[in-house]
Amino acid sequence: MARTQWILGTISMFSLLACGSKDDEASAPLRIPTYHEDVAPILAEHCQSCHEKGGIAPFSLVDYEDARRTAEAIRISTTARTMPPFVLDNSGECNTYVEGRWLSDAQIATVAAWARAGAPEGEPPKGAPPAPKALASLDRIDMTIDMKDTYTPDAAKFDDYRCFVLDPGLAEDVFITGFHVRPGVASMLHHLTLFSIDTPEQEALAESLDAAEPGFGYSCIDDIHVPNTRWLVGAGPGSGALTFPEGTGLRMRAGRKTILQIHYNQENGREADRTQIDLRLEKSVPKEAAVRRIAATSLLLPPRQPKVDQSASQPVPMNVTLWGLWPHMHKLGTGMHVSATHEGEEKCLAQVNNWDFHWQGFAHYTKPIDLSWGDTMRITCTYDTLGRDTTTTWGQGTNDEMCIAFFYLTEN
Repeated sequence: MARTQWILGTISMFSLLACGSKDDEASAPLRIPTYHEDVAPILAEHCQSCHEKGGIAPFSLVDYEDARRTAEAIRISTTARTMPPFVLDNSGECNTYVEGRWLSDAQIATVAAWARAGAPEGEPPKGAPPAPKALASLDRIDMTIDMKDTYTPDAAKFDDYRCFVLDPGLAEDVFITGFHVRPGVASMLHHLTLFSIDTPEQEALAESLDAAEPGFGYSCIDDIHVPNTRWLVGAGPGSGALTFPEGTGLRMRAGRKTILQIHYNQENGREADRTQIDLRLEKSVPKEAAVRRIAATSLLLPPRQPKVDQSASQPVPMNVTLWGLWPHMHKLGTGMHVSATHEGEEKCLAQVNNWDFHWQGFAHYTKPIDLSWGDTMRITCTYDTLGRDTTTTWGQGTNDEMCIAFFYLTEN
């Protein structure tokens, strides 16, 4: 995560009211918590993997002095659930997620009580302090898709969409079962998608588009311009390594190239980028997966409104198992609700209460969800347009808006 994005997140923490809610006070523990006994284990499990010395966060939380100096910021951000960063509701009211970064209500109350008591240190442990929980990583890397050259976004384009035709050099079909995107310049990454090319005709079209423009890659702001490609990898700000559910994977065709579409946004500067994608592969999987979306594309967001809802519905075309999803909006988004209706009964598929553009990516259900042919899916996105003077519509630019839930699924 780019340092500037973390700084913005930190500033937003301090902008919250410093006085907690009555519910927060009511749930606070009776005994005054101390750092070593109560708070350090929470920070080690949920915070220190990013807030380490020299880490991606702008300040460290690895010892008592670090935590004491930032105790009030920790209290505010955890109470507001802006930290740890995870946009989907993981409370259990609308599913839970394998990748969920989530404090329990009791942990939030403990941190709040400790901060309000003046951040007491307590007795240091006799043994070693709790070890930070490691960031998600791939257990092995079988292939790295490398741009093999650098690309500097066009200075005339605040949002530069660029497509690169890359050859993974596969001699046989394989299935992606995990990936880790390593942006060359993370501060410019709005999002990226790697698409599979499945036919010689698609490949010839992609190569002709590439050859028709000077420089590395071709412009693709509205579309990659190659029909019927398949989604393989997706990442946005804050995405880490992702492993797909056991027994599932996305097919890559032997002898075929791929298209890497990167949306560069120059809000934080303009530099030469060379992005790499590490892949974990299997020769076969029991269930071949696909990525499908539900989206509200007819967005019309009037300016100067504290809350604007936009919705869309679509039927489920076949029996499927949903393994997880990636919610996606831009900077005006505040929340999202996705549901499915079967014979009049509604089932919650995803709930976003505090959308944060800087933390995006797939999350997998701890319990997959089955949907049937004829069920209806519905998505509703909520926006705050108080800072806009003109109407905002659907678009590819960062200052446009979107309302999408990408689902990782298998057919039954």
